[in-house]
Amino acid sequence: MSDVVLTQQQLQELAGMHQQYQYQAEAIGQQINMLKLTLKDLETALLTITALKDETAGKETLVPIGFGSFVNATLTSTDKVVIGIGAGVSVEKKTEDAKVFLEKRKEELTKYFEQMNNAFAKLAEEMQKIEMTVQKQQQSRVPMSAE
Repeated sequence: MSDVVLTQQQLQELAGMHQQYQYQAEAIGQQINMLKLTLKDLETALLTITALKDETAGKETLVPIGFGSFVNATLTSTDKVVIGIGAGVSVEKKTEDAKVFLEKRKEELTKYFEQMNNAFAKLAEEMQKIEMTVQKQQQSRVPMSAE
């Protein structure tokens, strides 16, 4: 397309495609940010479960309740945890089983995160191609002389 003079309609179509790619990139960017937060929460859960191995029942601890706030609690058991499995459902699992479940979930989310990053990069590449095409089109225009 670089040597071809584009019509006004073709330029409008390119602008429309660019805008559509931009919307898609924004949506994917939001998904990427949500995935980052989810992966961070998963990592925190895995670290906490790992640390439970060294604790004993009856120990006092702080439990996060959100927004940087905590409540005092006493561990009644360190060999079982309650984990969310999706759709608002939580189940009690042995600590090691919970760790395996969360590690598998982390692996799945990491793969999805990579796919989203790749899709984002492809959209950025397509937008850049459109921008370069339009830029070349603008540079190749010859000013009309007044006669």
